[in-house]
Formats: sequence, structure tokens, C-alpha cells
Amino acid sequence: MPVTVRPASHPPRQWRGHAATSAGTLFEASCRDEAKRCKKIIQSSFGDLTAADGITTSSNGFIYAATSAYNQHHHLTIRPEDVWFAILTQLSFYINANAEDLRSLFVAHEGQKELEVIDVGTVQSADFGKLAVQMTGEIEKNVVDSGLRDWIMPNFTTTTQTDTITAAILMMGSMQKYFSYKMSLLCGIPSVTLLGEKADWAAIRRRLEKLPHFGQEAKQFSNLLTPVLDFLVRTFEKADDPEVVDFWSKIAHAENNGSGPTYLSGWLTAFCFWDGDGKSMYSDRASGCEINGTKYHKLDMDDIPVGYVSVPVTVDDNGHEIKTRMVAGSVGIATSSSGDKLDTSWTHADWYNPPFGKPQYKPVEPEVSDMMGLDSLQPVSGWWIYEVTE
Repeated sequence: MPVTVRPASHPPRQWRGHAATSAGTLFEASCRDEAKRCKKIIQSSFGDLTAADGITTSSNGFIYAATSAYNQHHHLTIRPEDVWFAILTQLSFYINANAEDLRSLFVAHEGQKELEVIDVGTVQSADFGKLAVQMTGEIEKNVVDSGLRDWIMPNFTTTTQTDTITAAILMMGSMQKYFSYKMSLLCGIPSVTLLGEKADWAAIRRRLEKLPHFGQEAKQFSNLLTPVLDFLVRTFEKADDPEVVDFWSKIAHAENNGSGPTYLSGWLTAFCFWDGDGKSMYSDRASGCEINGTKYHKLDMDDIPVGYVSVPVTVDDNGHEIKTRMVAGSVGIATSSSGDKLDTSWTHADWYNPPFGKPQYKPVEPEVSDMMGLDSLQPVSGWWIYEVTE
């Protein structure tokens, strides 16, 4: 069953973000670079999205939900999929940046091999999520590691159909230097509550053992993730353990250096190991915190990588080829109310001028009101397929 840990005693604050009004507005704001190439969204897991769903746009829902919850005093809920997709997205950047060096670990062929899945329908009626999952079956047949698909695809107690499709597109994106993808349609007869169970999180921990197989940087990535996953599992065993509470207090911290950059520190940076070009951003010389002897790096907030992957797909709509891209990952932040009374103060620390001596930066006491509102955040994963503009 889910477990809740309380790293701090202060009440939550109202979320002040604005909800996306449609799948299109969510895509435009969360995936800006992809939106520039978009002629038309064909299909998405956010098809019926409205502002009432309370999903705020975010280029990396997991990272920004966690940092916002920590720095602005909101409850946080995390699913196993949020953590696993963050790992897969980062790994995808690394694989694509080092595709030739890693080729023998994944495939036996040279160049790109075209993979095709076929279904009945048209571009308006096809289930592209189902086709993406089918495509992972084709990938499985053409990689040297027969267990790669099972290792990637989530099967946790919290896994939804959208999660399965998201993972499928992440897998396609990770392998896009080795494969090109075609979906052919034919006419025919129509026919920071941790959700889940302890076993789900332990399963992710076991999956980390495969990461070193992908090279030295992937091994370093695994070394950073291991203490984090160990504590996620321990949270289910004893959420009030002082060491567990201390771990969660180190999830994220934003350091503002006046007119200079704002840095993110805390163990959350383990999920920001590579940038979008697959270049390592890790440096133990810029250590932000330490967990069981493992040092986690500081990161300029402007350098937080996106939490999604995109991949080109050719759709054969009954003989008419359409150039499309599929996009999937952590692309939003869902908001809800815990029912707790809100802290209406605007900051948790401010400058204080004592009668004598220098100004001091002191904590601000919470201003607990009788109001309730949106105070809880949760990363949201999903996907789109869009037609590429000419």
C-alpha cells in the first residue's frame, strides 16, 4: 500500500500555477521545440484535457513537481512510473549520443533497419498507442538482448495503459539510431506519497543492475540512482525512520546567488545526469548533497533537461505516407487538494534587521489559515503523435 513520509512539519501552501486548457496548449508549453515542428496533433493521451483537470504545463514534470513541492511547500505524490520514466529518458539521451560506441550492445546490424507494424483503419481511426506497443515487439525481435523490452516496460501495481504506451515510445526513442519506424494502416473489416507497493520500487532497484552494461557513464548514472532507490524502498519499511526523513529533506534545494544563476542541488539531480544531447552534466566537484557516501551534483536550473523523448515515425495511411513524430515522457504536473489548512505566507525565510549588528536571514513562521485549496502536486506522463510541418 502507499506510504507517506513527512520531512517537515509546516502546513502546505496554495499552488499558484495555471492549468493547461487542452492537449494542444499542454504540448505547446511543455514540449516547445517539438511544437515548433508540429503541423497538427493527430492523437494524444491528453485528448479530452480541460482546465478542470488541473494539469500545469512542464517540460519535466517529475523534476519541477519535486522542486516546486520542496521550495514552495506543497505535498508531493510520486508513482513508480515517474521515477522509472526519468531513468529511461536520461538513458535515451545517452544511448543516442553514443549510438555507435554502444551499437554492439543492442543490435547486430549496421545503420538503421526499418521496422513496420500494420493495422486496419485510417489516420483518423487508428490506435497509435497500441501500434507503439506493437513496435516494441518488433524491436525485441531485432536486438541482441532478448530481455531488453521486459526490462524497459513497466509492470508495477500503478501502471496504466498510458504508462505502457509512454514506455513504448521511450523505448522507440532510445533505439532510433538503430531503427526507423513505420506504421502502416490498411482498409479492412472493422472488428510524494509513493503509490504502488514496496515490490514495485524494489523492482526498479533491481533493474538498475543492468545499467552498467551500457558503458562507464551509465555505470556512474547507476551509482547515483542506487542510494536513491534504496531509500525509496526503505520508506515503505519505516517512513518515520530519522534517516528516511533526512533523505527526503535532501530531495531538492534551489540556491539563488543574487544576480547569478540559480542552482538545483539534492539527490533529485541524479535524474539529470545527461543533457538532451546525451552529454554528462555530472561533476563531483560541484557537490550539492551526499547520501551514504555518494555525492550528488549541483545543476544550473536553466540546464534541467526535458523529461520527454521524441522519435520520427512514417505513417502509411492506405498508401499515403505521412511524416510524423511521437513524443512521450513526463510532461505535466497534476494538482489536487489534500484537505489541509493552507499556509498563506509567501516565503519561508526573509531578511531581519536586528537593533544591533548585520541583517540576518531568518525563517518565517507559517501563517495557517482556515482556507483549503490546491496544495498537492504529482508528475504526469503522457504522449502525442503529430504530423510534421513541411
